[in-house]
Amino acid sequence: MKVFISADIEGCAGVTSWKETILGEIEHIKAAEQMTLEVKAVCETLLENGVDEIVVKDAHDSGKNILFDMLPKGVKIIRQWLGSPYSMVQGLDETFDAVIFIGYHSAASMTGNPLSHTMNTIINKMMLNDMICSEYLLHTYVAAGFGVPVILISGDKMICDWAENFNEGIVTAPMKEGVGDGVISLNRVDSLDLLKEKTKQAIVNMDKCHVALPDSFDVSISYNTHMSALRASYYPGVKRIDSYKVSYTTDNLKDMLITSMFII
Repeated sequence: MKVFISADIEGCAGVTSWKETILGEIEHIKAAEQMTLEVKAVCETLLENGVDEIVVKDAHDSGKNILFDMLPKGVKIIRQWLGSPYSMVQGLDETFDAVIFIGYHSAASMTGNPLSHTMNTIINKMMLNDMICSEYLLHTYVAAGFGVPVILISGDKMICDWAENFNEGIVTAPMKEGVGDGVISLNRVDSLDLLKEKTKQAIVNMDKCHVALPDSFDVSISYNTHMSALRASYYPGVKRIDSYKVSYTTDNLKDMLITSMFII
């Protein structure tokens, strides 16, 4: 069995402030350690339960957050960025049996995390086929394009609840709940124990997690500044709706992802 792990940091236990997410900031050190330990706990559990091959994508910002020397023997890691429109799951293909998302977070405009955003903080809100678009949704569709199910997501409670509503087969591991600018979080020991327990459940449940791709992708993006909307409107196929909002439609998943890559 072959599993792909995409790891972000804003949904990891305890992570609360933007400084904790930025490589080079003192506060980043502990957050990166927590991110590493969460990924490590999942990897170890997978290896103990019949998984033969694991590839981890460090999918946050610099792509250099996970302390890769702490990962189990045999686990491969993709660091920095490969230039692919598949973004946080670049390196994924149809040879994998399952995908796991670690440290994911609520979307831009959602209140479940003080660090809520979708791909980039220039966005106020992104909609995809009348759904608030999160990084979870975007990359679940990438995985579905390869025929690979996303079987587990960890992160803040709101994105976990959203994922359950979208895909009732998925297993979730809520690490914290955002309230205003703060979080109510599990401690390190309990967060790692929960991840191990939920990983075991996800392996058993994986056949129930497949999702179908929609026939078309209708995207709208509201930016924080009118300049961002103006610049995006020059990309082929993108229409400006008002001073802050653009939209585009395609029936091709890769086209949707490529457009997103250049305008957010």
